[in-house]
Amino acid sequence: MIIIGRGSVQQEECDVMGHMNVRHYVARVTDALAWLLLEAGLPPSRAGFVVRDQHIRFLREMSPGTPFTIAGGVLEAAPDGLRCFAEIRNTATDAPAATFVTDLAAPAGGLALDALRVALPAHAAPRGLSFAPPRALPDRGAALAMGLAEGYRGAVRAHECDAAGVMRPDGVIARVWDGVPNLRNRGTGVGVKEEGMGSAALEYRVCYLRPMRAGQLVTVCSGLRALGEKTTTWTHLLHDGETGAPVAAAEAVGVAFDLAARRAVPIPPARRAALEAMLVPGLGL
Repeated sequence: MIIIGRGSVQQEECDVMGHMNVRHYVARVTDALAWLLLEAGLPPSRAGFVVRDQHIRFLREMSPGTPFTIAGGVLEAAPDGLRCFAEIRNTATDAPAATFVTDLAAPAGGLALDALRVALPAHAAPRGLSFAPPRALPDRGAALAMGLAEGYRGAVRAHECDAAGVMRPDGVIARVWDGVPNLRNRGTGVGVKEEGMGSAALEYRVCYLRPMRAGQLVTVCSGLRALGEKTTTWTHLLHDGETGAPVAAAEAVGVAFDLAARRAVPIPPARRAALEAMLVPGLGL
């Protein structure tokens, strides 16, 4: 692999859990992938790229001030795109913090890829989520009829869009995260700070179905697909607020996270009972 990114975690990139939020992992890797394509012979001045699908594994926390290095390479190539790999590593410890497998739409013909080819490390392979092509997804009305609940309702902001006016991938995953507390704490009367129990993502899969542009209205409807001793698996569907059509989708495996001990713990009985009532049979991408 080659080095395609470097930096350090900034305080404003961290969430209420005290570690870097998923949107900033995605933002940093999106920047790094542009450097990977530059090495392949596709600079931003020649053409851009579009993220189609992404599988993410979160392996270790990154707190404010953590230095990191991003390494990457190309896993597969097709005439209309690339499957790329990127790994964020703690520069101080050299331990991997997160891995990304990303399908890009890009003009791959004529690129210099031989020196960039890599194999997928075992610790980056899908574990709890499939990376197979997604099935046909329901529109907003059908999703609500299935039992999914709305966690987010808002609009795409201009500063979240790229030079082509399309919402960046970090904005998409940010919508999912923004809506999660409305689901997890629904009816409890408490938030993360009051209960001392948060959550941490282990694995994400995000499908980018249609471009979203500034001013476009967006909702996120979510449902609980599976429940383990410590883990929850959620399916999140993003819909165009005007037409109800699906524009993106995500699945996430997370753990109950003790904010003081900084470790995963079994889901408390009261929360488990509430979650069991939220399970949606047959849900998934």
